[in-house]
Amino acid sequence: MLPGGRLVQDYSRISLADARRDYLATSTTAMPIGGFIAWAALAVAAYMLGDRLPGFAPFVAAVLPVPLALIIDKVRGDAGIWLEGRRNPINQLFMRFITVVALLIPFVVIAAQAAGDLDILILGLAIFAGILWVPHGWGADDPAGFIHFVLRAILCYAAYLVAPEAARGAAIAGAASLTYVYALAAMRKPSAVR
Repeated sequence: MLPGGRLVQDYSRISLADARRDYLATSTTAMPIGGFIAWAALAVAAYMLGDRLPGFAPFVAAVLPVPLALIIDKVRGDAGIWLEGRRNPINQLFMRFITVVALLIPFVVIAAQAAGDLDILILGLAIFAGILWVPHGWGADDPAGFIHFVLRAILCYAAYLVAPEAARGAAIAGAASLTYVYALAAMRKPSAVR
């Protein structure tokens, strides 16, 4: 028995469609809210600090959405949702994809060091963090996840190519944060299947 009186689901005996429905039912809007806060904060910090922005700041923005989402859900009284979904193979795929993205991050670090450009680090982390929306969208049977990633990549590349050099990092982080507004508006809501 899980919090809220739900029974533990035996995922070896249910269809993919049912696993996807359960994945969506145990999702919340806390992740896009946390993502918006984290990337918007990086945009403000990058704009205000310019070249003095600490090199660790983009990493904080990339990982902060998950702990922020946990806090948001706890405040909302939805903290048990994180426990409910952990046995779902769709959720397990999503969590494994976090590992895949983490293994790609050294590539961005090496590229940023070789170029001597912190904006490359911000660009790479913004795009790699956006990749996580692909398995989420697939798992929720929602095209908004893939669209979020494509929109994010296009906006971040455009910000890198078009923004003035002094504001480039802030523009990239701002572009990433704006994609969460799309996600909040377009993604299927868990209430649709609860």
